Amino acid sequence: MKRPRILHAPVIVINQQWVISRAQRELGYRSDFMVFNADRKELRVRDCDYNFHFDRGDMSFRPGRILGTLKFLIRFSVFFISALFKYDVFHFHSESFFGSRSSLDLMILRLFRKKIVFQYWGCDIRLKTISQLSEDHSTCDDCIRICQNSRKLRDNLTHVKYADFRVYGGSDAIRMVPDALYIPLAIDLKYWHPSEVIPSEHRLPEAKGAVRILHPFENSKARGDQKGTRFIKKAVEELKGEGYNIEFIFVDNVPYEAMKYYYQQADIVVVQLLMGTYSGVSVEAMAMGKPVVCYLNKDALRLLPKDNPIVNANPENIKEALKGLITDKARRVELGIKSRRHIEKYHDALKLAQEYIGLYNKDWR
Repeated sequence: MKRPRILHAPVIVINQQWVISRAQRELGYRSDFMVFNADRKELRVRDCDYNFHFDRGDMSFRPGRILGTLKFLIRFSVFFISALFKYDVFHFHSESFFGSRSSLDLMILRLFRKKIVFQYWGCDIRLKTISQLSEDHSTCDDCIRICQNSRKLRDNLTHVKYADFRVYGGSDAIRMVPDALYIPLAIDLKYWHPSEVIPSEHRLPEAKGAVRILHPFENSKARGDQKGTRFIKKAVEELKGEGYNIEFIFVDNVPYEAMKYYYQQADIVVVQLLMGTYSGVSVEAMAMGKPVVCYLNKDALRLLPKDNPIVNANPENIKEALKGLITDKARRVELGIKSRRHIEKYHDALKLAQEYIGLYNKDWR
């Protein structure tokens, strides 16, 4: 059987492109990833194989922009033509090269008999109306991003037409892509592990006897209160008022490479109370051996193993969930150990990379 050559493209989503492609490389496969622009601070990415340093939204033939647009189109055209001969599998994350603008790229790939995969991670496929109707609290309620349901529906139909198979990593996407396969988030277990020497610039001040509750965010200014931060802060303040010794740590836009140092210094990591599923942040914190609190809806509970150690909490019971962990150090330690074992069993990038390879090799059409 021919060893597939894989290209992951064209957007960065919770660093999964990098993790999956590098794990596939470790297994001996050619696996690269490209992005149009990985230069923005909020993008967590390391070494892109192809970075065009250009936002497609900046394409314009107006004076002042036409030269940059033409340079990009020429460079991308050369890349696309060469990719037709370099790769067998085009593993798209969220969207194809042309996105909603055209399906010409997908038509060409199909003409060249390439395998086409679409993978979704959350907001790229989540429909605001469905999310709000199906949940008492929705991550879309306070999101400040402009969300175009009509575009997502149109893209969904295009992807169904051209994809060999589709994958989703967040359980809330099952309502939008019921035909897709669920594959858990992948993580590099060698990079994320509990025993790290913490550099001085990332070391938190000593908190005598306090239980540290970490709530990590990424670009909250652009995303609004997607994670239910207000409910978490309210619960913490009420517990402090009742005399519990707590240090609340809110980190936002911390570089990807530094986040593990903050996880390591936390006693409890509260990820979100609205999304209904656990995210890359949850997986990272669990890999660091920390007890994780987040909201899991019915879809997530059906998909996840029954032995998953996540503390399931929502805006109504977050205070009691935190109190139970704050007052029981032995339980925190036990959950931390179980968390690491859970990640090793279900989220090992090497195991999941091999699963993707098996799917690429299947005859889907």
